[in-house]
Amino acid sequence: MKALKDQRSRGPGGGLRTMNTNILMGRLYGQDTLFNSIRDLMKDLPHIFITGPPGSGKSTFLEDVMDIFKKEAPFQIESILWLSSEKDRGIHTIRDKVNDFCKRVHSKPNTLRFIIVDDADTLPLISQQALRRPMETYHHLTRFLFASRHSSHLIEPLRSRCLCLDLEPINPADAFPLYLQKFNTPFTQDLMDFCLRNFVSINEVKSIILLYKAYLTTLSEEQALEKLKCVLPTSVIYTTALVTALGKKREDDIRECITNLYLNGYLLDDILLAVEKSINIFPSTDPSVRFTVLQFTMLGWISIQQGKEHWLDTMDILEHVLRL
Repeated sequence: MKALKDQRSRGPGGGLRTMNTNILMGRLYGQDTLFNSIRDLMKDLPHIFITGPPGSGKSTFLEDVMDIFKKEAPFQIESILWLSSEKDRGIHTIRDKVNDFCKRVHSKPNTLRFIIVDDADTLPLISQQALRRPMETYHHLTRFLFASRHSSHLIEPLRSRCLCLDLEPINPADAFPLYLQKFNTPFTQDLMDFCLRNFVSINEVKSIILLYKAYLTTLSEEQALEKLKCVLPTSVIYTTALVTALGKKREDDIRECITNLYLNGYLLDDILLAVEKSINIFPSTDPSVRFTVLQFTMLGWISIQQGKEHWLDTMDILEHVLRL
C-alpha cells in the first residue's frame, strides 16, 4: 500500500502533485485504504458498490471518489448522472433517463460517464433488474456507483458486476481533533464533551465545529458553546427517558419522548442510533430493558429499509413492541 501521508501521485496531465490523504478533500476522514484501493484500479475501473451503516459517510465518500477521478484519473469525466433517494426510483427513470444517458455519443476519446445511485436500498426490484442491460451493454462507456446500507439491498446480478467496498463508520472521537486542526478552531474540553456525548455522526461533529468557529468571531468561547446548546438541542434527555419508558413499557411516556424527538428535528434513524448508543454507554442496563430496546431498534431498522420513517410508522413499531 502506498504511503498515506504526503503521498505523491500523478494527476491527469502526468505531473506529480503532493497530497495528504489524512485530510482528503476536507470532507471524509479515515477511509484511506478504500481511497487507495480505488486509485489502484483507475486504469481498469470497475463498477463500484459502497455499503455502510447510516451516518458512515457513503454520500460524502462518493463525492470524494468523483473528486479523485477528476484530479487523478487517466481518463476524463464526460458527465455525471446522480439518481437521488427522493426521486428517480421508478422503472420509467431507468428506461428514459438512464438509457438515454448511456446511449449518448462520446464527444471525446478516453472519457467515461458515471451514473451514481445513492441509497440504492430504496431502488425497487424492477428498477434494479432494468439496470442489468445498461451495465453490460455500455460498460466500455459508463460506470455505475451504488451506495446502500447493506450488500443484500442490491440484487446479485448487479452486485456481482461491482467492486464491493464496506465503509466502516469513523469514531467521532478520532475525527474531532482532525477537524479542529483542519478548521483552525481552538480546543476546549467542554466543546469536545458536547460533541462526543450527544452526536454520533462525524458529519454532525464537523458541522458543529464550523458553527462554533463562526460564533467565535463575535462571542467568547463560553458564549459560543452556550449558543450551540440552544441552537442544537441534543437528544440525550429524550433518549434516556425513552429507554427508561421502553423498559417499563409506559406507553404514554414512550409516545411523548418519540414525539419530542421528532419535533426537535430528529428522524427515525437518528432516534435508533441515539438509543443504541445509550445502551452501549450503559452496558449494565437490565437485560429485560435491553431486550425491549433491541426489539424497538430492530423493528425500526426494518421499517427504514421499507421506506417507512414517518412519525406514524414509529407509532406502529411502538404498538408492536408493547404487544410482545
